[in-house]
Amino acid sequence: MISLEGVSSIRKTHDMLPIHSKPKPWNPSIAPNPPTFKKILPLKISNTWNENKEANESKAGRIKRLVLTNEGRTKLNTFPDREFYAYPRFVTHVDDGFIATLTDLYRERLKPGSEILDLMSSWISHLPHEVVYKRVVGHGLNAQELARNSRMDYFFVKDLNQDQKLEIEDSSFDAVLCTVSVQYLQQPEKVTCMNMKLYRNQ
Repeated sequence: MISLEGVSSIRKTHDMLPIHSKPKPWNPSIAPNPPTFKKILPLKISNTWNENKEANESKAGRIKRLVLTNEGRTKLNTFPDREFYAYPRFVTHVDDGFIATLTDLYRERLKPGSEILDLMSSWISHLPHEVVYKRVVGHGLNAQELARNSRMDYFFVKDLNQDQKLEIEDSSFDAVLCTVSVQYLQQPEKVTCMNMKLYRNQ
């Protein structure tokens, strides 16, 4: 998982943005799967720390160390994240220099023709415009933001602080991205284990 954070934020408001019709809501449990989609199976990621050891394991390994204390997992705002993100925010949270560096990193590390899952994304993925990928699936908390992302072929909305399971078959993607968002996770270890299961060629 490529995760970049710790850069000072500069918010930029963008009005009167064109609405891209390309991204489609992704709900493989009820919609026909395109040819590039595999059969969807539920991931077996534990939703509580009290379940047995096997439930916390994946083919990429198991959770060996907790990075947050119980206090560190507690939000100051106890309302569900979906309520906070109910209204779209068409802003960027990092400066132009950071975005350029991130796009160069994607250009270097992500091969053309790759299948990519962009977790905790929004209306911009910062993927290089000139590179063609086989499939980009986006995830976030606001459908309006995701619908405006011109790089996404499909998207879905899910609160990973409520449920860390994704109904996606193992080894479905060549890359899983999570940019300037991992700090919002209350269960980052579980989400990381889930991400490792989604990678190909482990």
